[in-house]
Amino acid sequence: MEFTSCRHILVVDDEHTIVDLLEEFFKGLGCNVSTAASAEEALEKLRNGKSYQLVLTDINMPGKSGLDLLKIIRETREDLPVVLLTGLKTLDNAINAVKSGATDYITKPFELSTLQRVVERILRKQDRIVRKEQIYENLNYLKLNFEYETGKLDPGAVARKLVKYLEKIRFAESDELGKYELAFTETLVNAIEHGNLELASRTKNSDSFQIAEYEELKEKRLNEQVFAERKIIITFECTREVFNFSVKDEGNGFNWRKYLNSSHQIQNESMKSYGRGFHLIRHVIDEVHFNDTGNIITLIKNSAQNT
Repeated sequence: MEFTSCRHILVVDDEHTIVDLLEEFFKGLGCNVSTAASAEEALEKLRNGKSYQLVLTDINMPGKSGLDLLKIIRETREDLPVVLLTGLKTLDNAINAVKSGATDYITKPFELSTLQRVVERILRKQDRIVRKEQIYENLNYLKLNFEYETGKLDPGAVARKLVKYLEKIRFAESDELGKYELAFTETLVNAIEHGNLELASRTKNSDSFQIAEYEELKEKRLNEQVFAERKIIITFECTREVFNFSVKDEGNGFNWRKYLNSSHQIQNESMKSYGRGFHLIRHVIDEVHFNDTGNIITLIKNSAQNT
């Protein structure tokens, strides 16, 4: 693989000889190289808006260690490759760190040719990921269908996955996407709890005793076959202009008409507990539709970029 000037590598080490060696080596291969003498300095560089394709960091440094740096990077940039430079005394730490999210590790002393092979492999993989992500730039329409048993559905995981698709096609800004994730999660939770598990929403309010009773009944029904095996069917359709999120449960449905006006917008301003889920959705979604029996809900949202 041939390095190009578009590669930007951040080298982090408190040993100036190592930093100078790696900076000269990678610049000789055509890379852009930034350096930092500490994890704190590296974090400052990462926060200043520059784009890096790889971080090479020592483990043992004054102040925050390379492992601390890895943990912080993983919290904010899970896609950024991090390679640990380690002496034999910290080899076990490096191996454990790989299990915790480090991309690879190199033991000191190292051959530059070995380091080059490791970096080439990582950047080649990054190229494949970038090309895969570029597929979404040409996506005009997407439709997904999911079917879950009630006891096996993780509402948050499904919501995050759907929002990830919206992010890839640049449907909205990141702060808006967070609101859609909340709306999807709330809709799925309602389908599970008030649909398939037939838990009355009025029994769940701010009273701690009633909340405990509600959660106990919920757990009981999740362990009863008749409730746990009921299906949740999810349909998600999206373009760059609009998405349509539909959830069907196998519960008895409910009288939804008192919540919606003729334009299919949530109108009830009461904050009683049984309407709380709707009111979270109300400020995010353009239209809400139900089937006649109330066990299928459909959320429709137009992209702000096209309104």
